Amino acid sequence: MDLATFSLRIRRADFLDGLGIFVEPSRVTLAHVTKRFMRVALRHARSYPLVVTSPQDRLQSLEQAVASFTREFNVQPGAVHLCLGRHELLLNRIMLPAAARENLQQVLEYEVERIIPLPRDEIFYDYQVRESGGGEAGRLAVLVVSVPRRVVREYLDALELAGVRPKTVGIAAVALGDYAAFCRGPSDAPFAIMTPSGRDFELAVFVERQLIADHVLRDGLTPTAAELDEMIRRDLAEVFRAPEGEVEVLYAGAPLSAASVDGTPDLFTLAHGRLEAPPEFFESPEPALLPAVGAALAAAREGSVDVNLLPEEDRPGLQEGLLVPLILLVIVALLTLVYGGSVIVRDEMTRRALAHEVEALEPQVAVVKKQEAEARTLEAQLSTLTTDQDRRMINYLRELTDRIPTDAYLTTMRYRNGRVEIDGFATKASELIKTLEDSPLLRNVQFTSPTTAGQGGQERFSIVAEVEE
Repeated sequence: MDLATFSLRIRRADFLDGLGIFVEPSRVTLAHVTKRFMRVALRHARSYPLVVTSPQDRLQSLEQAVASFTREFNVQPGAVHLCLGRHELLLNRIMLPAAARENLQQVLEYEVERIIPLPRDEIFYDYQVRESGGGEAGRLAVLVVSVPRRVVREYLDALELAGVRPKTVGIAAVALGDYAAFCRGPSDAPFAIMTPSGRDFELAVFVERQLIADHVLRDGLTPTAAELDEMIRRDLAEVFRAPEGEVEVLYAGAPLSAASVDGTPDLFTLAHGRLEAPPEFFESPEPALLPAVGAALAAAREGSVDVNLLPEEDRPGLQEGLLVPLILLVIVALLTLVYGGSVIVRDEMTRRALAHEVEALEPQVAVVKKQEAEARTLEAQLSTLTTDQDRRMINYLRELTDRIPTDAYLTTMRYRNGRVEIDGFATKASELIKTLEDSPLLRNVQFTSPTTAGQGGQERFSIVAEVEE
């Protein structure tokens, strides 16, 4: 262990039990990791099938699986991390000017409404930011990860009934990144992880402890080594990072035959000598264990990639091990001894200052309350006007699905103020205008910008149309 690694490990020394929960469509995998000072060990890991006859049965079987795991192995975690699969997430990359960093949260609130086909109050999201440099020419590449609030709430309610409460809702790609970073040691060099996801494969790309891309390769099709390298380099270029030399690719299990690289270790082999685990973890590797173990490592303060879809107000308080509270207790005791005599004076001064400010703000508070009442009235009126909007939106989506040819696909769809805006790629974008004009639900169909050449000979288009009410 080099000095940098030892320094990082000593800063993370603690006494913790972390529980990672990875939920897939038809099963849930749990992992229990303990940390005793600097010794990290995987104690228990198991997968349970989920009943998929109905959403309610699936959530009930999730609750039963978690309760059974914690009861059987007497797990009392200090922190719980829930990990969601790629099928429940939306990932979008936004390019912004560097000046947007000063008000990035406000800018993203607007952009999220534009790029995600769900109302803002129906999603949770988090993001990773990469910057090309300052100045007028500087750019920000923001990877936005979002999930419907309904999905998160249902999982949290089920886990609450099982007696656990997650402090983080993460994603499988990030959990794999945490697992790989723990096993490889601290490094800012780019790397990628290829893992099976049902019949598909998932490719996640990381650099400098950030997730920069997460691709789903459909129908079990895997790229060649050259195609895989080109895909990764393109992702790195889009976030302003030019790789030096070959980018390491790690695999969940044995390397895939179509994309394998001689000498490349899989993620299970990588854990030898780094993660203490039962023999069956290495002897009978199950790829689904890895996101659960990665989430458990993050719960034990061994995470590196920071993505949490759970808002601050919904996260439980500090649940760390014994060392953290002990340090805090010593600090509080010292501060009490040194500054105890001045606490009463400072509190009195603060009280008087706050009383003066409250008195000065009372007229403004009255104005705000009046505006809130007016806003509630307008909100009720708006609700009346938009009662049938969701049903109409379903009709527009069905019409676009029927009208757009199979050789075209959409990258963005927006509906606002009686207009539908769509972006995407098509073999002959000009033919889309007549096709959409023939629709009884659309009128005044036109391009909003000239078509441009895309990959594979397709044309990139941007079209706007008014909708028939």
